[in-house]
Amino acid sequence: MTECEKIIFDTLDSWNIPYKVYNHTARDTVEEKASLDRELGISARHCKNIFLTDRKGSCFYLLVMPFEKTFRTAEVSKELGTSRLSFASPERLLEKLRCTPGNLSSLSLIFDKEEEIGYALDRELLSCEELCFHPNIDTTTVTIKTEDFLKKYLPKIHRTPAIVTVTDKSE
Repeated sequence: MTECEKIIFDTLDSWNIPYKVYNHTARDTVEEKASLDRELGISARHCKNIFLTDRKGSCFYLLVMPFEKTFRTAEVSKELGTSRLSFASPERLLEKLRCTPGNLSSLSLIFDKEEEIGYALDRELLSCEELCFHPNIDTTTVTIKTEDFLKKYLPKIHRTPAIVTVTDKSE
């Protein structure tokens, strides 16, 4: 177990937030994640997590949306009422949330002690029973009931999500 995983699990335990842990090999595509779900019996919804910054590099957001949706910068920037957002650098991700690309999730916000990173959540995820997260490593999946995530976890990290609608690429 990595140091970040231990911190995340210890924090969830101290906050009495129930979760399940699944260890596995890294999976990158929708098809690979579906195969993993079948193998391990995971029914929770996988999320795509994108670390964003404004043009000045002074404002940061974590956008969480269904894994199969496509991020469109203009759409999300408009919904958040901010200048055009783009992907933040891997260096900033490591500095701010102690993780590297592919390992980011809402659980990473435990490391944002200054509470400077905005949080945006796609509306579609609100109707899911459970959500999947990585604890800063993509070979472990954590599932948490959406109700516990919204009513226990987010208040503990002092976040009220900006609810956005990322349109499906087929729309």
